[in-house]
Amino acid sequence: MGSVARPARPRASPGRVAAARALCAVEAGENADQALAAFAPEDGADRAAAWNLVLGVLRRRSALDAAITTAAKRAPWTLDAPVLAVLRVALYELAFTRTPPHAAVDQAVEAARAVGVGHASGFINAVLRRGVVPTEGDVTLGFPEWLISRWRGRLGAERADAFMRACAEPADVHIVAKEDPAGVAASFQKAGQPLVPAGPGVFRLPARSGRIDHLPGFVEGQWWVMDPAAVAAADLVPDVAAVLDTCAAPGGKSLRLAARGIHVTATDLEPSRLARLEQNRARVGLPVDARLHDWLGGPIAGAWPAVLVDAPCTALGLARRHPELRWRRTEADVHAAAGRQRLLLRNGAQAVLPGGCIVYAVCSPEPEEGADVAASLGWPVEEVFSNEGNPMGADVFWACRMRRA
Repeated sequence: MGSVARPARPRASPGRVAAARALCAVEAGENADQALAAFAPEDGADRAAAWNLVLGVLRRRSALDAAITTAAKRAPWTLDAPVLAVLRVALYELAFTRTPPHAAVDQAVEAARAVGVGHASGFINAVLRRGVVPTEGDVTLGFPEWLISRWRGRLGAERADAFMRACAEPADVHIVAKEDPAGVAASFQKAGQPLVPAGPGVFRLPARSGRIDHLPGFVEGQWWVMDPAAVAAADLVPDVAAVLDTCAAPGGKSLRLAARGIHVTATDLEPSRLARLEQNRARVGLPVDARLHDWLGGPIAGAWPAVLVDAPCTALGLARRHPELRWRRTEADVHAAAGRQRLLLRNGAQAVLPGGCIVYAVCSPEPEEGADVAASLGWPVEEVFSNEGNPMGADVFWACRMRRA
């Protein structure tokens, strides 16, 4: 009698393996977007799985780590990075997706082998089979304590908690039409992906719209990706002949201004960032004069009726879109950023014509980076935009327009 062949051992799915590798890169200091760009498969389903797993793990990290601590009886930081990444992915699947438990456990063991920690597969299997699964739990599990305390103190517990709960969900993606919003909407409708209006010329994409560069009108340059809060900050610039955008890359605000017929001079510190701006500008086909300049080193020659200073910041307003940021920032970072921002604002103000205006913006809700920095210039404030505590899927910006005497 012939021998019966053993069933083939299930291989780890490419999406799960990519997620584990990307999470290791994030632990080493890489941004999640960059790590996923490097590791996510080209295949649509596996690529989507990798993105969903990585961002989901980062949003729920503290809940996952609490479960690991209980089940493994040791602190997560004592584990090798690949082991920790595999456990986080599997626990996220067990708690927050419809993946069958046996599949999540089996795939975790296979993923461990695929990323080079097969020796730990028994440990991973044992931890996952102990049945300690994270739950939604208290909202405080999603953010570090220093941020929770700050936001609850400023917004009140109810409003702050609503925002933090919203940050546990995927961020919406929005696009801005170059010149024909109705035409852009019609092309998406024809493709079976109706857009949701979100402001003048701004639309929210369907939740599962696929790769950005495969969507209708992208290659033709009919639109670009930009959050409504960033649009609102750019729209604080009044109708003038010319504007200087001091920290312009990747260029969304410069494009929004150029689409209004304003002559835009866009500067940035790094050649790679300026190249990205130029790439976006070329695709959309709008005129933007790009220049290298280090605004921390001093002002630039020339004067403009309007200057936009979208200052580098802690980016805590992007905690929903880039969940790794909440675990990387400290309260000391807020104060350090404010010192640089005051210098950027002072140097940018020297490029404003008499009677002209300056728009100061940050993608952070922290007053030390926003209102306090603006006040340090001493110019009258004409208008303020702030959507702090907004749970509706937009990034959080603080911006104002000030007038030079």
